[in-house]
Amino acid sequence: MFVTDIRTDFYDVIVGNRVLLLVGCDVDAICATKILQYLFQCDNVLYTLIPVNGKSSLEEAFNRHKDHAKCVVMLNCGCKIDIIEVLDPPDDVIFFIADSHRPVNVYNVYSESQIRLLMNLDDCEDIPPYNEIFRDTDSEDEDESETSPEELIMKRRERRMWEENRNKRMFDYSQISYYGQPSSLLMFDLAWKMSRDNNDLLWWSLVGLTEQFVLDKTEQDKYIFNASAMQSHVSRLNRIENGTLNTTSCMKISFDKELNLALYRHWSLYDSIMNSKYTACKFKLWSFKGQKRMLEFLAEIGLPLLQCKQKFSSMDMEYRNNVSMWMEDMSDKYKLDKIVYGAFVSQYGFKGKFSATDIVLAINSLLESIDKDKTITDKFLDALYALSKGEVNAIKKGIDLAKLRLDAISRQVQIFIDMKQIINPGPFMYAIVPNTTYDSKYFSYPGCLSMLAHFTLEAHVNNSRNRRVSSLPLLLFAPDENDCDRCLVIGIPPISAQSPKNFFGKAFEQASEQARIAIMQDLFFDSIIYIHRNDQAKFLSALFLLLS
Repeated sequence: MFVTDIRTDFYDVIVGNRVLLLVGCDVDAICATKILQYLFQCDNVLYTLIPVNGKSSLEEAFNRHKDHAKCVVMLNCGCKIDIIEVLDPPDDVIFFIADSHRPVNVYNVYSESQIRLLMNLDDCEDIPPYNEIFRDTDSEDEDESETSPEELIMKRRERRMWEENRNKRMFDYSQISYYGQPSSLLMFDLAWKMSRDNNDLLWWSLVGLTEQFVLDKTEQDKYIFNASAMQSHVSRLNRIENGTLNTTSCMKISFDKELNLALYRHWSLYDSIMNSKYTACKFKLWSFKGQKRMLEFLAEIGLPLLQCKQKFSSMDMEYRNNVSMWMEDMSDKYKLDKIVYGAFVSQYGFKGKFSATDIVLAINSLLESIDKDKTITDKFLDALYALSKGEVNAIKKGIDLAKLRLDAISRQVQIFIDMKQIINPGPFMYAIVPNTTYDSKYFSYPGCLSMLAHFTLEAHVNNSRNRRVSSLPLLLFAPDENDCDRCLVIGIPPISAQSPKNFFGKAFEQASEQARIAIMQDLFFDSIIYIHRNDQAKFLSALFLLLS
């Protein structure tokens, strides 16, 4: 059931109890965890924190700790599975689920006792009414013994029609996967209602919000709407009084125009332009002609190449201060209508300036580090530590990892384009990252593979003369570094849809049934799966027949 008052029905219930905190491995979940940890620290709440990266690890973590906690809080995990059926918890355990994945499992929605959903009902689309998916079969079985054969036939026919309607309703409800409100915004709202909000908590919530925009989990309009709503908190906690910043810390947060270039403050402007999805696709930087046009753009706005190729912080002050304005002024001529966008930026004393986008890329890189000596828990704790107040060196380490990933992504996109490896069989397009590719180790992780898929699709649409490709979705296959016999598969919607809502979860299920091959949908988002490497051809054939 949905919780209406998050403070009374959630926080006041868990205070005084030992809490089991199960957290999904994504940036928004880590930001929500930081906020909740702060609140727990204020009230001396004992908790056990376990990171989980899939349904199987969620089940394993709960079974290992279920005897020691009566309150389980789940952040960005669990809402899409039937908790009672899968975890089989004791009757006195209560689950509080704050999860941005959608749609929510209907059994969790209509559970009156053990499941409490910490999310806005308006944020969940088209939940089927109770009487359309549940009915009392016990009383019907008792009635059958007292009815005539004709009435019995009619009742059975009616039941069969109801079941057919139920199956169709459930399929329509569950076939599209998407994201709802970030969990970090929900936790900040809780802190605000308890009058415990501060700049650190606000910054974590803004990073969680930005993650959905940066990693193509939400529409730009939705991001702008949520960002506008958060600006009042930014103004309140960062207002200037008598020349002094009115905040308990020396961090200042602002919302301003930001260049749509990845990590440019911590890189050279040239490298950032070359490796950013937006500029690479607009200029077609995989071609000599595109690179030449990009150099013309830099020359026309008055940026010497020598300045662009050195670190941004080492550029002359005039260039550094004016580059954003100059690029925006020249955007119409070069059709760069989105070269600037509204973003949140933090200035932490003299330690540097970071945009929320920088932090998202850094934390995601720490979470998906290719260091094989580190466990999932090690990577999670590294990411959690990097978000701590003043830990600039940890963030810079994440930024260095993010640069390597962006470089690998743009290099792989160039290979796809140059070698014409994006295949168009009809109802969709697909590409395969060879296991011999040096950078394939980066693409064994869902976040990086998703970034590669969106970059590849946008690059191909911009490069192709066929207008139809903008209406085709893309499948991307990448080898799994942890198991050489399987590969990771992601499906993303077409560019023309202008929405991250994804139908591939159900499509993958149906294709695997038709082809009679095993797939593993263990991750919390259904459109990313694992399949055996030898099943790729059969899987593609089944998808072709299904989507034709």
